[in-house]
Amino acid sequence: MKNMFKYYRNIFSQEFIDRTISGGIKGQITLLIAVIVGVLLIASIIVSLLHIGLDSNKEWCEQIWILYNNFVDSGNQFSQKEWGNRILVSIISLLGSILLGGVLISTISNIIERRVDTIRNGKAYYKSINNHYVIIGYNNITISLIKNLYKEEPNASILIMSSKNSENIRHALQAHLDQNEENNIYIYFGNIESLEELKKLNIDKAKEVYIMGEDNDYGRDSKNIKCVHNISLLKGKVEEGYELPVYTLFEHLASYSIIQRLDIMNNSQNEASQTKRANNIYFRPFNLYENWARRLWSFYALEDNLLYDPLDYEPICFLPDGSIKNHDKYVHLVIVGFCEMGQAILLEALRVCHYANYDDSIESKSRIRTKITIIDKNIEHLREHFTAEFPNLDNQINDIQITFRDEDVCSPSVRKDLTLWAEDPQQLLTIVICVSDSDESIKLGLNLPGEIYQSETRVLIRQEIQTDLGQIIHKDNKCYRNVKIFGMLEHGVSKNMLQDEIPSYINQEYDDFYNKGCTQQFIKNLYQCMITNKTTEFKQEKSRARKNWINLEENMRWANRYQIDTYLVYLKTLGYKIARSLNENQKEISPTVYNEKLSDNKLQILMRMEKYRWNAERTIEGWKYGKVRNNNYRIHHLIIPFSQVPEKEKLKDRQVIDNLPYLISLAGYKLYK
Repeated sequence: MKNMFKYYRNIFSQEFIDRTISGGIKGQITLLIAVIVGVLLIASIIVSLLHIGLDSNKEWCEQIWILYNNFVDSGNQFSQKEWGNRILVSIISLLGSILLGGVLISTISNIIERRVDTIRNGKAYYKSINNHYVIIGYNNITISLIKNLYKEEPNASILIMSSKNSENIRHALQAHLDQNEENNIYIYFGNIESLEELKKLNIDKAKEVYIMGEDNDYGRDSKNIKCVHNISLLKGKVEEGYELPVYTLFEHLASYSIIQRLDIMNNSQNEASQTKRANNIYFRPFNLYENWARRLWSFYALEDNLLYDPLDYEPICFLPDGSIKNHDKYVHLVIVGFCEMGQAILLEALRVCHYANYDDSIESKSRIRTKITIIDKNIEHLREHFTAEFPNLDNQINDIQITFRDEDVCSPSVRKDLTLWAEDPQQLLTIVICVSDSDESIKLGLNLPGEIYQSETRVLIRQEIQTDLGQIIHKDNKCYRNVKIFGMLEHGVSKNMLQDEIPSYINQEYDDFYNKGCTQQFIKNLYQCMITNKTTEFKQEKSRARKNWINLEENMRWANRYQIDTYLVYLKTLGYKIARSLNENQKEISPTVYNEKLSDNKLQILMRMEKYRWNAERTIEGWKYGKVRNNNYRIHHLIIPFSQVPEKEKLKDRQVIDNLPYLISLAGYKLYK
């Protein structure tokens, strides 16, 4: 009894009532029920102690039943004849009207209002959500990502956590998504660095996680790494092959390039146990600028509806007699603005600009090299930082010449040179405007010397937001027929690029052949399983490649990823193109026909192209030449000219060329002339 009095004294205290009213549904309902039960209990005690007879039936339970009826329905008072009873039931009825009428309605209204406010502020959490996508952080490409996810899975549930105002995020989503898409999106307000907040995302039941970070957040890339580790902790143990994909955006190229060289999951330590984390997630970093650079001219360019002309728009390719068409021409790429987008464009060009007419068997000064010119009026400061990060570009990439010019693109000397380059019949000129300001970018791109637009020179203009003006320019077939826009945020995420299916096949081929000594080639075997409908074996082999890929160190994955960027260049050199489907006039080229047409001379030239691509890719990744290989310090004895490579090592370059038609088919494309 003493505890009961203490309980009721506590719930009627001002502090408790204020906390309950401003709290959740459970507390408010509990308080209301406790008050009702208390009133009925006190009335029952009074009736019992004073021996009040509310009915001719003197049983105690009947007396309580009459009390209850008067409490819930004041119309029952007329049955009482004695004035003492009438006063008691009047008080009981009045309290019932107050509690079940005013207080109950107020409580329900308060509950509804609190719930609406909770949802509006992103503080409503749902434990039942599963098999969902999680987006952590909200920034300028989140809407683009959501649209990509809905293309892949129209009815997907998407859970967004951000420290930004949840209502503002909801309004932004409503402006870009239809009603059906909005209904499947849940917005949580929370600190993405907090493990406790992340627990509310049902990570153990999630399908995929995207760590985007918050716009203009100081230390965003470092916070994203911390978030990756927390996701790994929350996921717990998983069966091999069921690792949770965690796609992580890195805002800056500098931190992104560092991440490429480190294996942050295998090197990370559990602070509590000081033991290595289980490999329960698949960590996949990406960068917006690199994504766009790879979508301009690489294998991934085929995904985009806004197709861009290759840098060798007059193909440097084989003629039927085996000679090289346009053998005296060279690609010249001019990058205006050396911001992060400009740097990403340069790095991608270094990976793909390797052509059949570069011959390392002739005198150096007679060789035809790709030329890349970077123009920026603040180039000296930018170049120092860039060179410190990528120190060996000049002396290890033999077939590409890089020139930096500390000038304004509008200066008379630069405009004069642009005119000369556009009129030079040997140059295949492409100008990429990479300045950060969209209006400035348009102004520069449309006011180059007139000779630029009269020639076949290609001009690319960076536009973060796809405007009507940009679309008009992109579709123009007259003066600006060769001018295109790129860099739009809404095309900033490529699911196909992030999923790494083809790179995983390349890695498995290498692992089987060089590490395990298998005589059967993985890629060709996988292709045969596909075309002969050996579904079970095909799935098993794909699963084996995926498991090996996930267990591979992060810094070793990049060589496989970047290898496929030059596939379009190699196929174009052979006179081939690829497409998802062919029309009646296009005949598919089978791998057998591909190999029959691949003469020894063509094969040697393509192997040479692949070797110089590999040299460039390894150099960008921080490797340098040394007589003895050292993986820790990124020293490699094979970053040398093709003519100096031992015949045994050339087999790796040959495998790349031999496997091309099989990989193209496995990626869902068809090869044609």
